[in-house]
Amino acid sequence: MFRKCIAFLAILACIACGKEKEGNLKITGNIDGLKEGTLFLQKIQDTSLVTLDSVVIKGDANFAFSTSIEEPQVLYLYLDKKDYNDLNDRIDFFAEPGEMTIHTTLRRFVNDVKITGSESNNDLDAFKDFMTKFNTKELMLIREGLDAQKEEDTKKLTEINTQINNYAKTRMRYILNYAFTNKENIIVPYVVAKEANDANVKFLDTIYKQLPPKVADSKYGKELKELIEKRKVEEQQ
Repeated sequence: MFRKCIAFLAILACIACGKEKEGNLKITGNIDGLKEGTLFLQKIQDTSLVTLDSVVIKGDANFAFSTSIEEPQVLYLYLDKKDYNDLNDRIDFFAEPGEMTIHTTLRRFVNDVKITGSESNNDLDAFKDFMTKFNTKELMLIREGLDAQKEEDTKKLTEINTQINNYAKTRMRYILNYAFTNKENIIVPYVVAKEANDANVKFLDTIYKQLPPKVADSKYGKELKELIEKRKVEEQQ
């Protein structure tokens, strides 16, 4: 009887280890056009990128990852094509426990990506799309400013600089308004810390204090709190 119990417990232990190895996040996908390369699933830990899983692609462009995450967080899909060029080879996305799919192309690895299985990532994509409009307009104004500088058109350069400053303020107001009106969203502290870290610390503090406990105690909620505390110390010096 004792031996049977030991054997039964050993089986249970193997099953538990297998489940732990499988992880609570499964990511599958395809990179159209990729014949050979290595894919890495990564996250930022202590300001450094660490690899959670990897897969070598040889002929079959399908891939599958399995890992564990404690809560929704930003992960990265990095493609090493052995071309010694990291440009446009890394996709960032908001992962959630469960099953996700990522499909993209080799030619436009970042721009063609389609991700399903994470509502948080859908929200992040929508936010990114809106921010892209701001960034594109800002780049256009900067180019116009450079042209005016080359032409030594002081009046036009002053007007463009004013437009850039006003546009930067509009961009910041959008980010802060997004945070105030979407406080239940887990991505809020992440986008605020990333896109509005130089905003008035009083605004940042107000945003943090109105976050619900679940969001405030999340990975990025804690990072936003650390940012605010650091900013307060810096302003007192």
